[in-house]
Amino acid sequence: MASVSQCPPFGFSRKYYHVSEHGSCVRQSSFFQGHAVLNQGVGYSVILGFGAFFAVFTSFLVWLEKRYVGSRHTSEWFNTAGRNVKTGLIASVIVSQWTWAATILQSSNVAWKYGVSGPFWYASGATIQVLLFGVMAIEIKRKAPHAHTVCEIVKARWGTAAHLVFLAFCFLTNVIVTAMLLLGGSAVVNALTGVNIYAASFLIPLGVVVYTLAGGLKATFLASYIHSVIVHVVLVIFVYLVYTASSELGSPSVMYNRLVEVASKSRICQEPVSHAGQSCGPVNGNYKGSFLTILSSGGLVFGIINIVGNFGTVFVDNGYWVSAIAARPSSTHKGYLLGGLVWFAVPFSLATSLGLGALALDLPLTESEASHGLVPPATAIALMGKGGSILLLTMLFMAVTSAGSSELIAVSSLCTYDIYRTYINPDASGEKILKVSRAVILGFGCFMGFLAVILNKAGVSLGWMYLAMGVLIGSAVLPIAFMLLWRKANAIGAIAGTITGCLLGIITWLSVTAIEYGRINLDTTGRNAPMLAGNLVSILTGGAVHAVCSLFWPQNYDWDTTKQITMVEKEKGELPVDEFKEEKLMRAKAWIVKWGVGFTVVIAILWPLFTLPAGEFSLGYFTFWAVVAIAWGTIGSAVIIALPLIESWETIKSVCVGLFTNDLLMERVEEINIKLQTIMLAIPEAENMYLLEKEKAKNKEATEKQA
Repeated sequence: MASVSQCPPFGFSRKYYHVSEHGSCVRQSSFFQGHAVLNQGVGYSVILGFGAFFAVFTSFLVWLEKRYVGSRHTSEWFNTAGRNVKTGLIASVIVSQWTWAATILQSSNVAWKYGVSGPFWYASGATIQVLLFGVMAIEIKRKAPHAHTVCEIVKARWGTAAHLVFLAFCFLTNVIVTAMLLLGGSAVVNALTGVNIYAASFLIPLGVVVYTLAGGLKATFLASYIHSVIVHVVLVIFVYLVYTASSELGSPSVMYNRLVEVASKSRICQEPVSHAGQSCGPVNGNYKGSFLTILSSGGLVFGIINIVGNFGTVFVDNGYWVSAIAARPSSTHKGYLLGGLVWFAVPFSLATSLGLGALALDLPLTESEASHGLVPPATAIALMGKGGSILLLTMLFMAVTSAGSSELIAVSSLCTYDIYRTYINPDASGEKILKVSRAVILGFGCFMGFLAVILNKAGVSLGWMYLAMGVLIGSAVLPIAFMLLWRKANAIGAIAGTITGCLLGIITWLSVTAIEYGRINLDTTGRNAPMLAGNLVSILTGGAVHAVCSLFWPQNYDWDTTKQITMVEKEKGELPVDEFKEEKLMRAKAWIVKWGVGFTVVIAILWPLFTLPAGEFSLGYFTFWAVVAIAWGTIGSAVIIALPLIESWETIKSVCVGLFTNDLLMERVEEINIKLQTIMLAIPEAENMYLLEKEKAKNKEATEKQA
């Protein structure tokens, strides 16, 4: 029993300890203790206020574009944003739709568990998929230029049976991602404001549904940019607060000394000085029990699970395919590479600040609070009080709603093109498809709320869901990659690999749980060993079965049928004719293979290998590590905020001119545009000549500027 003279163990955390009437030192049993920091009014204001604001503002931006830039709101435009989105906006969308509730919450949870290795493995283990998906994005432009969804390509290549299997896996991915968004979002809103967790589950998707209904994919992209700006501004505030401005921490050296102290071997960690499930003393599985090392068995196992699971949620999530389809061919590969590198900063910089900050402040967080995603809000409250909790709540709401809108569009396009247009009404008009798209968005928006309520009732946490996703969907990753990359890949192997991989993954996961822990429940199935086994068996079996079947019975496919996928309406193109030239696309593919694979090797292999000799970090090494986190977060934020504005400056100018110009004049200009469109549709050569002349004028202008 700790004596009163040792209470509190550290002066900087005295508010979380007290001396009991028996003279023993007692630690606070949990950080939140069931009390909300903010009142319910703030919670409802954030959910409903921000939701309503974004619904109105984004719909207004879409209207402005339609009114003054001349966008035609067809079903093609609704589901593909005109296939003309530039690099900066695509990168911003990738960052936004990859920034889940888990990115902000779970990354700090693994920092709290494993120290510096947690944020690194979270960030690197979920960045490489986006970098490598850039290759798939270029292959879509080469082999299925008019596709709307990934499953359309599956059907064109492998037929109906494979189409139905992959459709089921794509829907499962969307359900899992949606569940994680709302589980994390509702848990934090409930903990910070006391808003009923079930009410939060229903209200969070509300605003998203409204602006997605109004503007489709373009509204999602515009909202994603605004959300990205807010997320990155808050990210920079928290990073600088922890490492430069806070009176509690305020420098890498204070953070370093505190992390050494809290993991000291001499620290007393038995009841009541510390309680079961709270962080105290040396870390099991870490080199010398230190938080300041990359040599962490728990961190490495998490990293492997993270890599496998996130391959599933990128390659099998139709949302990423929809974004690739929407990008203009010359922007696709650059957008995915830039998006991946900027996104790395969100979990890495944020968790290196708030996650390690929770340890350095010796916060009395419990394992249950951490697994529900409450590490970042706890640190934000400890450093900034109510202001910190409002900032964190705003950041989280942006992440949940932005990724949620991309899931809505992903499900809507699957239902519209892969079910309605494929099996119910193949001759559907654009108007009919638009109605179905909107009906599905509304229906899935309601389903999102019910799903979150069911999972909250069942006691499923964000952390459990995050680790389990690879077991359930990992088997579909390699077959989907083979579909566009390997001409021998056949349908039987794809179906057999995906189904057997999933079943064997689940069987392995539950078997290892039963053998290791003697019982199967949410706690034991969520531990590292069974999750690792299930994840690896799922992804490797899926790929191996498909590869073997394809080598024995190769399809030798030429991508003829995928190139025949048709658009519903012919869009008025603003793309130069050489955008789809094979030589140009092959150069883009070579570029993304070189840089995508290069950065993957650096981030996932070379960085951890070069960090191993450091063992337990010295003060100098940790300071360097913190500076990298601060710099990456700052530069990434500046790029992702500025680039879309710079690229869209002409459009912004057009809208501003339109807003302050006579409406009658704009109507006349619109009338002339309609007449010109009619002529171009009647004489296709006229459009080609116009685009060639436009390209010549641009080149001439560029030459004159250089001169």
